[in-house]
Amino acid sequence: MPATPPPPIPDAVAVLTYPAPHVLHIAMNRPARLNAITSAMSHALAGVFDWFEADPDLRVAILGSTSARAWCVGADLGEWSPDKPFAMPRDGVAGPSKRITKKPVIAAIRGFAVGAGAELALGADLLIAGESATLSFPEARRGTTVMAGGVHRLVRTVGHYKAAELVLTGRDIPAAEALALGLLNAVVPDAEVDARALEMAQLIAATSPDSVQCGLYVASVTQAGALFADSKAMHAVNGGENIKEGIAAFQEKRAPVWRPSKL
Repeated sequence: MPATPPPPIPDAVAVLTYPAPHVLHIAMNRPARLNAITSAMSHALAGVFDWFEADPDLRVAILGSTSARAWCVGADLGEWSPDKPFAMPRDGVAGPSKRITKKPVIAAIRGFAVGAGAELALGADLLIAGESATLSFPEARRGTTVMAGGVHRLVRTVGHYKAAELVLTGRDIPAAEALALGLLNAVVPDAEVDARALEMAQLIAATSPDSVQCGLYVASVTQAGALFADSKAMHAVNGGENIKEGIAAFQEKRAPVWRPSKL
């Protein structure tokens, strides 16, 4: 359970549960609209991610869906108009797509992840998808643009030329192809998506939260070498309680008892 209460969030936006110690599960819950994200929904989810990052007892989040048909079909274009563009939080659609995360987020994807939904998926740190999952960036077919924060991750993962093909054509990317491109960590039967994501979350939650946060920091920084070696985070890890506990537990052949991260 979290150490602090979550922000108010309507059930029509998401359902929050805690399936294992230190693990938050966020299930997007707008199945009638295939989890199309309104501006209000985007800001509400961003508030949940702000709270997750600040809570000392939560270490990993899983972002899933109550719909088996679609994970997220992107921005709700029903509220879009030329004189009133879709208003996103500062960190991109629903929060994580542009932020440099302190704690890992696992996307548990069944069905469609389309447009801003695909960018939201790429904003996660690990992606587990069902065999039915399909990603796409159809913005060019709608006259909009891929602007929710996922393009730089797409380019970094698949390279400029493949990213250009996917963004400029807007074609579907089946789960098997997405896995081959390195966009997914694993593809499993649809019924096993949440279980595999939880298994991975528990493995991460059992490790040092300091080490996890520094690992994400390195992954997020371009000039990681010199910057990381002399970073505040690195000094905090080396002088922190968890590094001492981890080494002591190894030497004493016992499970470590991690303290909340102070980074």
